[in-house]
Amino acid sequence: MRNRALARLRGATLAAATVLLGACATPSSSPQAIQRLDPAELARLEAARAEPPLSLDEILRQSRAGVPTATLLETLKRTGTRHALSPSEAIRLREQGVAPEVLDAITAAQERWARDQATADKVRRDTEQAAALDKAKADAERYRLQSQPYWDPLWPYPYAYPPGYPGWRGYGGIGWGGRLRR
Repeated sequence: MRNRALARLRGATLAAATVLLGACATPSSSPQAIQRLDPAELARLEAARAEPPLSLDEILRQSRAGVPTATLLETLKRTGTRHALSPSEAIRLREQGVAPEVLDAITAAQERWARDQATADKVRRDTEQAAALDKAKADAERYRLQSQPYWDPLWPYPYAYPPGYPGWRGYGGIGWGGRLRR
Protein backbone atom coordinates (compact mmCIF):
# COMPACT_ATOMS: atom_id res chain seq x y z
CA MET A 1 0.00 0.00 0.00
CA ARG A 2 2.76 2.40 0.96
CA ASN A 3 4.78 1.56 -2.17
CA ARG A 4 1.76 2.27 -4.37
CA ALA A 5 1.25 5.71 -2.78
CA LEU A 6 4.95 6.48 -3.13
CA ALA A 7 4.87 5.46 -6.81
CA ARG A 8 1.86 7.73 -7.43
CA LEU A 9 3.62 10.65 -5.72
CA ARG A 10 6.74 10.12 -7.86
CA GLY A 11 4.62 9.97 -11.01
CA ALA A 12 2.78 13.16 -10.14
CA THR A 13 6.05 14.94 -9.34
CA LEU A 14 7.58 13.79 -12.62
CA ALA A 15 4.52 14.96 -14.58
CA ALA A 16 4.56 18.39 -12.89
CA ALA A 17 8.28 18.81 -13.54
CA THR A 18 7.80 17.86 -17.21
CA VAL A 19 5.03 20.44 -17.64
CA LEU A 20 7.05 23.18 -15.94
CA LEU A 21 10.19 22.48 -17.95
CA GLY A 22 8.16 22.31 -21.15
CA ALA A 23 6.66 25.73 -20.43
CA CYS A 24 10.11 27.20 -19.87
CA ALA A 25 11.45 25.71 -23.10
CA THR A 26 8.83 27.22 -25.43
CA PRO A 27 10.38 29.79 -27.72
CA SER A 28 9.48 33.40 -27.02
CA SER A 29 8.75 35.90 -29.75
CA SER A 30 11.80 37.65 -31.07
CA PRO A 31 12.18 41.45 -30.99
CA GLN A 32 12.00 41.47 -34.78
CA ALA A 33 8.42 40.18 -34.56
CA ILE A 34 7.09 43.50 -33.23
CA GLN A 35 4.16 44.62 -35.32
CA ARG A 36 4.32 48.24 -36.47
CA LEU A 37 1.26 50.41 -37.09
CA ASP A 38 0.70 51.48 -40.65
CA PRO A 39 0.76 55.26 -41.21
CA ALA A 40 -3.02 55.47 -41.81
CA GLU A 41 -3.78 53.81 -38.47
CA LEU A 42 -1.26 56.04 -36.72
CA ALA A 43 -2.85 59.15 -38.27
CA ARG A 44 -6.31 57.99 -37.13
CA LEU A 45 -5.04 57.51 -33.56
CA GLU A 46 -3.36 60.93 -33.57
CA ALA A 47 -6.60 62.55 -34.77
CA ALA A 48 -8.56 60.89 -31.97
CA ARG A 49 -6.20 62.31 -29.32
CA ALA A 50 -7.77 65.17 -27.39
CA GLU A 51 -6.64 68.67 -28.24
CA PRO A 52 -5.28 70.94 -25.54
CA PRO A 53 -7.66 73.59 -24.18
CA LEU A 54 -7.60 77.00 -25.82
CA SER A 55 -6.12 79.94 -23.97
CA LEU A 56 -8.00 83.22 -23.66
CA ASP A 57 -5.56 84.81 -26.11
CA GLU A 58 -6.27 82.04 -28.67
CA ILE A 59 -10.03 82.52 -28.24
CA LEU A 60 -9.58 86.27 -28.75
CA ARG A 61 -7.36 85.68 -31.81
CA GLN A 62 -9.93 83.32 -33.39
CA SER A 63 -12.78 85.74 -32.68
CA ARG A 64 -10.88 88.60 -34.30
CA ALA A 65 -10.03 86.36 -37.27
CA GLY A 66 -13.73 85.97 -37.98
CA VAL A 67 -14.23 82.33 -36.98
CA PRO A 68 -18.02 81.77 -36.76
CA THR A 69 -19.45 81.58 -33.24
CA ALA A 70 -20.87 78.08 -33.82
CA THR A 71 -17.46 76.79 -34.92
CA LEU A 72 -15.76 78.43 -31.95
CA LEU A 73 -18.35 76.95 -29.56
CA GLU A 74 -17.77 73.49 -31.06
CA THR A 75 -14.01 73.92 -30.64
CA LEU A 76 -14.47 74.97 -27.02
CA LYS A 77 -16.63 71.91 -26.36
CA ARG A 78 -14.27 69.53 -28.18
CA THR A 79 -11.16 70.79 -26.37
CA GLY A 80 -12.82 71.09 -22.97
CA THR A 81 -11.78 74.72 -22.61
CA ARG A 82 -12.79 76.33 -19.35
CA HIS A 83 -11.63 79.47 -17.61
CA ALA A 84 -12.65 81.17 -14.39
CA LEU A 85 -13.44 84.58 -15.81
CA SER A 86 -13.67 87.55 -13.53
CA PRO A 87 -16.26 90.17 -14.47
CA SER A 88 -13.53 92.57 -15.59
CA GLU A 89 -11.98 89.89 -17.87
CA ALA A 90 -15.37 89.12 -19.38
CA ILE A 91 -15.98 92.82 -20.07
CA ARG A 92 -12.50 93.21 -21.58
CA LEU A 93 -12.97 90.19 -23.87
CA ARG A 94 -16.45 91.37 -24.90
CA GLU A 95 -15.08 94.80 -25.79
CA GLN A 96 -12.31 93.20 -27.87
CA GLY A 97 -14.81 91.26 -30.01
CA VAL A 98 -15.54 87.91 -28.33
CA ALA A 99 -19.21 86.94 -28.72
CA PRO A 100 -21.31 86.78 -25.53
CA GLU A 101 -22.29 83.18 -26.37
CA VAL A 102 -18.63 82.20 -26.29
CA LEU A 103 -18.11 83.89 -22.93
CA ASP A 104 -21.25 82.17 -21.60
CA ALA A 105 -19.97 78.80 -22.85
CA ILE A 106 -16.60 79.33 -21.15
CA THR A 107 -18.28 80.28 -17.86
CA ALA A 108 -20.75 77.38 -18.08
CA ALA A 109 -17.89 74.94 -18.72
CA GLN A 110 -16.06 76.29 -15.64
CA GLU A 111 -19.20 75.91 -13.51
CA ARG A 112 -19.72 72.33 -14.77
CA TRP A 113 -16.10 71.51 -14.00
CA ALA A 114 -16.38 73.01 -10.48
CA ARG A 115 -19.61 71.07 -9.86
CA ASP A 116 -18.02 67.84 -11.12
CA GLN A 117 -14.97 68.41 -8.91
CA ALA A 118 -17.18 69.01 -5.88
CA THR A 119 -19.11 65.83 -6.63
CA ALA A 120 -15.89 63.85 -7.12
CA ASP A 121 -14.52 65.21 -3.83
CA LYS A 122 -17.73 64.27 -2.02
CA VAL A 123 -17.68 60.76 -3.49
CA ARG A 124 -14.01 60.39 -2.55
CA ARG A 125 -14.71 61.55 1.03
CA ASP A 126 -17.74 59.26 1.31
CA THR A 127 -15.72 56.33 -0.02
CA GLU A 128 -12.91 57.01 2.45
CA GLN A 129 -15.40 57.31 5.31
CA ALA A 130 -17.10 54.06 4.31
CA ALA A 131 -13.72 52.31 4.10
CA ALA A 132 -12.74 53.68 7.51
CA LEU A 133 -16.07 52.54 8.97
CA ASP A 134 -15.66 49.06 7.47
CA LYS A 135 -12.13 48.88 8.89
CA ALA A 136 -13.35 50.00 12.31
CA LYS A 137 -16.11 47.39 12.23
CA ALA A 138 -13.65 44.68 11.22
CA ASP A 139 -11.24 45.74 13.97
CA ALA A 140 -14.04 45.75 16.53
CA GLU A 141 -15.18 42.30 15.43
CA ARG A 142 -11.60 41.01 15.53
CA TYR A 143 -11.16 42.46 19.04
CA ARG A 144 -14.49 40.99 20.13
CA LEU A 145 -13.49 37.55 18.89
CA GLN A 146 -10.06 37.77 20.50
CA SER A 147 -11.36 38.99 23.83
CA GLN A 148 -13.96 36.27 24.25
CA PRO A 149 -13.04 33.64 26.81
CA TYR A 150 -11.74 30.34 25.56
CA TRP A 151 -14.52 27.85 25.10
CA ASP A 152 -13.61 24.21 25.03
CA PRO A 153 -16.40 22.21 23.39
CA LEU A 154 -15.52 19.20 25.53
CA TRP A 155 -15.72 21.20 28.74
CA PRO A 156 -19.06 22.79 29.55
CA TYR A 157 -17.78 25.62 31.77
CA PRO A 158 -15.41 28.27 30.41
CA TYR A 159 -12.82 29.38 32.95
CA ALA A 160 -14.84 27.96 35.82
CA TYR A 161 -14.97 24.78 37.75
CA PRO A 162 -18.10 22.69 37.43
CA PRO A 163 -20.18 22.19 40.52
CA GLY A 164 -18.55 19.68 42.85
CA TYR A 165 -15.14 19.88 41.14
CA PRO A 166 -12.26 19.59 43.59
CA GLY A 167 -10.69 22.96 43.18
CA TRP A 168 -10.56 26.41 44.66
CA ARG A 169 -13.86 27.56 46.09
CA GLY A 170 -14.95 31.12 46.15
CA TYR A 171 -15.07 31.12 49.94
CA GLY A 172 -11.57 29.85 50.74
CA GLY A 173 -12.03 26.10 50.34
CA ILE A 174 -9.78 23.73 48.47
CA GLY A 175 -10.33 20.14 47.41
CA TRP A 176 -13.57 18.23 47.77
CA GLY A 177 -14.65 19.96 50.82
CA GLY A 178 -11.75 20.71 53.06
CA ARG A 179 -11.78 24.29 54.20
CA LEU A 180 -9.15 26.48 55.64
CA ARG A 181 -10.32 28.42 58.65
CA ARG A 182 -8.74 31.40 60.22
